[in-house]
Amino acid sequence: MHHTGAFHCPPAGAGRLDAEAHKLVRLRAGAVQNRPRGQNPYPVVHEIDHLRQYRVVRRTSRFSVVVTDGKSQYAAHLTNSGRLRDLIFPGSVCLCIPKRPAKTTLRLVGVPVSEKWAVLVDPGEQSRAFVNAAQARLIPWLAGWSITGSEVDCGESRIDLEIRSGESAGYIEIKSAAMLIGGDTGSFPDCPTLRGRKHVGTLSRLAADYRCIILFLVQHPDATRFSPSVQGDPVFAADISEAVQNGIEVRAVKTCLGVDGSVLLVDPDLNCHV
Repeated sequence: MHHTGAFHCPPAGAGRLDAEAHKLVRLRAGAVQNRPRGQNPYPVVHEIDHLRQYRVVRRTSRFSVVVTDGKSQYAAHLTNSGRLRDLIFPGSVCLCIPKRPAKTTLRLVGVPVSEKWAVLVDPGEQSRAFVNAAQARLIPWLAGWSITGSEVDCGESRIDLEIRSGESAGYIEIKSAAMLIGGDTGSFPDCPTLRGRKHVGTLSRLAADYRCIILFLVQHPDATRFSPSVQGDPVFAADISEAVQNGIEVRAVKTCLGVDGSVLLVDPDLNCHV
């Protein structure tokens, strides 16, 4: 997953949700993700403006979906290259934002799974939420580290983020884990990923001299842990297991998209089973 441009952190304390009004609710897969009364609400780490609800007519290509508002049909850009068959199919509800007219006039960013909550499927928006959280010092495993670069050329691959702590340096490659398997497990990928295997190989080469992290951004509100999908790509899953033995950190962060456009940091260090 790649993105360009500067990252911006919201002002400290901005965008907090009221705990009672915005508790996570029971979703169709069954789990309830909420905090007990008296605890702080989940912090809002990103806002997506101008979300509107549409319905999928058909997916016309890997990156294009035809949607309707009930009156007209529109071409929407889908930036996630996964198959997303459990989320995007004819008749499913989706959330889009306007974009500069080109081949498409909308960008599909989310898929509601309950009255209040959606799966954020746009990798760029996921990354912006994570970077905001990191810059706000909300990621415990990055304590003492700062993000110092993005889209870093590492030879055979470009790695999403560069991090530094004093004289030490490292890299983070981000993967979008929008899929839910087994009712409670966020997972990636949902199809073979040659690019993902290449990134693991690059980080394995760098791990002897740098801190190297493969980060999965888990998006489904029902997810209580992360695990690579053997069904989606058994080679990638095996590569991840081997990467851990080679000193690469595998991390997962869970965020949730509200249908109001708020992206909440639910778990900055979700359990990983690799």
